Amino acid sequence: MDKLATEIITAGQHNITFHVQGREDGKGYLTQPQGGSKHGLVLIQEWWGLNQSLCITADKFSAKGFTVIVPDVYRGKCAKNREEAGHYFKDLDWEGAVADMKGAALHLKEKLGCTKVGILGFCLGGALTFAALSATQHVFSAGAPFYGVPDLTKFPLKNIQVPVQAHFGELDQSKGFSDPETAKNVEKEAHILKLNFELKLWKDGEHAFMNQNSAHYNAEVAHKALEEVAAFFQKHLV
Repeated sequence: MDKLATEIITAGQHNITFHVQGREDGKGYLTQPQGGSKHGLVLIQEWWGLNQSLCITADKFSAKGFTVIVPDVYRGKCAKNREEAGHYFKDLDWEGAVADMKGAALHLKEKLGCTKVGILGFCLGGALTFAALSATQHVFSAGAPFYGVPDLTKFPLKNIQVPVQAHFGELDQSKGFSDPETAKNVEKEAHILKLNFELKLWKDGEHAFMNQNSAHYNAEVAHKALEEVAAFFQKHLV
């Protein structure tokens, strides 16, 4: 996982509550363009939790014309250091997290007027994006996981029925989770399965190249990736 440039991690804002089937209501961060949008995004946190960096990223996508919910899949926990993040990551209820992501998507559709919803996430959120796309049908219309792959025996790629644009870094050293070899293996399997799958392997991109708080943040690559994924969603959420 990534190394933060600073030990201070600011928790993100919670400004929305939404229904989750079979669980207590979920909470998260909502941001939307003035007047709203019919194009919705569910954005998933890194292993640190719903922190301020994720809210800033959500605002960037909102500025591109999307209504965005960042569901708090840690349900109130936000890591202050790598040790805490590791515990939260290890202890995550993946089925519960999928339910939270589905609840956020349905809130976008049923309460906020979005006709289609995409999903994206970073690190843990990238793996959860794959998981949500595999475990749910007719909820998300497209997905963009960033540098994270789940246990594909539990969340098989063959279940994914929507377009996927996956983003990884050429310099990522998280073996078996998000390194280039892992990304290319996913691409190979996706193509065998004839999925609508595109791999973006970013030159000079390390793990967490999108995270403003990370020592591995790459502003140039992050800007290009944001433009690419925004165009991808604008194409598939019409």
